[in-house]
Amino acid sequence: MKFELKDFKGVIPAYVTPFDKDGNYYEKSAKEVIEWQISQGVGGFYLTGSNGYGAAMDSSERMKVVESVCRIVDGRVPVVAHIAAVSGQLSAKMASHAASVGCTGVSAVPSYYYKLTPDEMYRYYSEIAEASELPLVIYAQTHVYEPSVEMFERLATIPKVQGLKYTGPNHYMMGRIKEKLGKDFMVYSGYDEMFLSGLLFGADALIGGTYNVIPDLYIKAVDHFEGGDIKLAQKELFVANAIVQCLIKNDIQAAMKVCLEIMGMDAGYNPTPFAMMDDSAKQKFLCEMRNIKAGTDVTCELFKVL
Repeated sequence: MKFELKDFKGVIPAYVTPFDKDGNYYEKSAKEVIEWQISQGVGGFYLTGSNGYGAAMDSSERMKVVESVCRIVDGRVPVVAHIAAVSGQLSAKMASHAASVGCTGVSAVPSYYYKLTPDEMYRYYSEIAEASELPLVIYAQTHVYEPSVEMFERLATIPKVQGLKYTGPNHYMMGRIKEKLGKDFMVYSGYDEMFLSGLLFGADALIGGTYNVIPDLYIKAVDHFEGGDIKLAQKELFVANAIVQCLIKNDIQAAMKVCLEIMGMDAGYNPTPFAMMDDSAKQKFLCEMRNIKAGTDVTCELFKVL
């Protein structure tokens, strides 16, 4: 099925790329996890960003992951590939590849090593946009630079710039950008802990790392929000945030793999030099998670196996 960017909605995992013991992309794990996530009702996949270890892979490895995930997904939900590199030319090459393997769109942060001037940023995104027919979602990480309405008014004049992934706490600014650029300009809220705030300020959908392991909890909260039951959505938000804080405290990437493992999936490994949990750390983490479960009547698939 061919999707448009407007179909890239709902709760979207910033997919955690799995590796084998030797540091190679691990497709068997990817297939298990992706099939489970689709069964939970995720709205699509955002690949090879921060959670996907994009910066830890070379371009050929990243393209291999994107091609593999598109093959596994097989047109069931939209897939957007994060293709940013320090080099605009290399980003453009990966954008062209993403189009060739069936992605719905591409996304990119500005150079994460060199600070770009406004003109350089415009040139960078223009080069990516010209490399393929895919819509482009600009990834705004506010610890790198603070987006403004004026910045996005200019960048949105690039024909294929059709969206913003906003990862930052200033949802007032995110909301102003959405209001100015209109309903057809897609805005994705990127802080898991602030997903309800993101929706209240006009975000069209959610992209986040912890949606890899508790997508059903977020999906229920979004459903309750959209149905007008804000109190219940808030209750689910607080439980999700307790889980998020526990994951972060225990090294989020390694902890998410433990969660997937106890739900019966082969979660693979982190790439070097990133660590995995030893048995003692796992037991401590799982004890903390059981305490969160014991303190609420909110349910999710993860809680069922704790």
